[in-house]
Amino acid sequence: MRGRFFIQIIRFALFVAAQVLVFNHINLGGFVNPYVYIIFVLMLPLDIPGWLALLSSFMMGLSVDIFTHTPGLHASAATLTVFLRPYIIRLIDTNKEIEPGLRPTLFDMGPRWYFFYSVSMILIHHIYLYFLERMSFAHFIDTFTQALLSAATTIMLAYLSQYLFYFRRK
Repeated sequence: MRGRFFIQIIRFALFVAAQVLVFNHINLGGFVNPYVYIIFVLMLPLDIPGWLALLSSFMMGLSVDIFTHTPGLHASAATLTVFLRPYIIRLIDTNKEIEPGLRPTLFDMGPRWYFFYSVSMILIHHIYLYFLERMSFAHFIDTFTQALLSAATTIMLAYLSQYLFYFRRK
């Protein structure tokens, strides 16, 4: 248990650093901004208590907010995403029992499960984030397009992270 907790703290710090130092400075065509910190929220263990998942995602979002001067924007989006996570998991797989220690990875859960899980979680996060940032539906098409393009980029990075950092259990 202590080892899992320590790994999550290291993962937390690495995702905050990657987002703040690298990915916040990537702006593809003035339209696409990858938000890789949400991958931390996606990779929280499935058997983590709800309150701890909410607290972890809130702290992740708040950490990004502090460094990007966006008070509460990322904290709100990350918290909403992890709040909806149990419902998304039930929609994807209604008859599967969650085993203790099971990770929501491409290799542990399978490609179909991971695809629906990561795409739905990242889309929820990005659509909410961009519309909350704009606080208006006046430019609905532009905002929605930007959210979708940024989400697509983040999804590609989520898959890349799966192949680089998460391995199949033996």
